[in-house]
Amino acid sequence: MAELRPEQLPRALERGLASAYLIAGEEPLLIEESLDLIRAHARNAGFTTREVLHVEAGFDWQRLTQAADNLSLFSDRKLLELRLPTGRPGKEGAGVLKALAERPTEETLFLVICGRLEPAQLRAAWVKALSEHGAMVHALKLRRDQLDRWAANRARERGLKLDAPAARLLVERNEGNLLALAQEIEKLLLLASDQGVQQTQGLEAVREAVADSARYAIFDLPEAIIEGDARRAERIVTRLQAEGDETVLVLWSIARELRILADLQAAFAQHNNAAAVLRRHRVWRNREGRMQALAKGSPAGCWQGLLSRAAAVDRVIKGAQAGRAWDELLELSTDAALLAGAATSNRVQA
Repeated sequence: MAELRPEQLPRALERGLASAYLIAGEEPLLIEESLDLIRAHARNAGFTTREVLHVEAGFDWQRLTQAADNLSLFSDRKLLELRLPTGRPGKEGAGVLKALAERPTEETLFLVICGRLEPAQLRAAWVKALSEHGAMVHALKLRRDQLDRWAANRARERGLKLDAPAARLLVERNEGNLLALAQEIEKLLLLASDQGVQQTQGLEAVREAVADSARYAIFDLPEAIIEGDARRAERIVTRLQAEGDETVLVLWSIARELRILADLQAAFAQHNNAAAVLRRHRVWRNREGRMQALAKGSPAGCWQGLLSRAAAVDRVIKGAQAGRAWDELLELSTDAALLAGAATSNRVQA
C-alpha cells in the first residue's frame, strides 16, 4: 500500500485492513485520531486483544517477536502496538521490524507509532518494509495555508458550516495548536446545538465563542515576513512577547532572513551567482524561489536598510541605545512584511 495522509485513512480502511501500519508525524491529534480509527476497524474485524510495548533504553527486541508470535488463549486475533518515539530502533530493532512487516499473519495486526521521521529515517529498510507490506499514515504538520480548509472541512463533517471569515478567525486564534482548534470546533458545534439548529457560524459568532489559544514558535515569524503577512507578523510578535520569549532570539530569526535577502539583492545588482548565496545561507530548496523573487522585486538597498535597523534593535536589546525592545521588534517585523507584500504585488502586476 502507498503512503496515506490522515484524511485518506477512512476510505482506505473501508477497503480493508492492512497487515501493519506505521503511523508517524508531527501532529499528535492526527496521529491519535488515526490510531483510534484503526483500532475501531480492528475490533470490528475480530482483533479483540490489544498489547502495547514501549521502546525505551535497553528495550529487549525479542519481547516484540514473542508478542507477535504468542496469541491469547481467549482471543483469535491480536492488535500489537509498538510505541517508538524517536523513530530510531537501532540495528537489531530495525531487523526485527523489517522481518515482522515481511511476514504478516492474519492473527496479528501490527502498529508502529513514531514521532517525526527525518528524510534519512524515511529511507530506512524497516520503514520501507512497513509501507510496502502494510501502510504508512504520515501525519505531517499542517502548513498555515492548509489550516482554513482543514477547519472548515472538520466543522462540515460534524454538521456545522463555517463561512470563510469565521474559519480564518478560528485558525488565527488557535494557530500552532491543532488540538485547541479541534476543541473550539466542538465548542461551536455544542453552541449551535443549544440553539436547536445546525447553522452557519459567521465571524461575530466565532469571535464571541472562541478563546485565543494560538501558539507560535520563533521560526513562525520569518515565515510570516517573507509571505508578506504583516497582520500575522504583528500577532506572532505580540504572542511571543506574552509567552516570554527571548528578544535576542526573536531578533536573530528576523535578521537571518534580512541578511539573506540583502545578500541576494547585492548579488543580483553585481551580476554574481545567486545560487552561491543560497548555498552559503543554507536556504531550503522550497524557499529559494520565494527569496529570489523578493530580492528582485524590492527597491535597491531596502533589505540592507532593514538589516541596519536590526543592528539598532540589537543595541536596544543590549541596553546600549534607548528604546523598548519589543516595540522595535514589532515595527521591524511589520515593516519587513509590508515590504515583502509590496514586492509580491509588484511582481504579480508586472
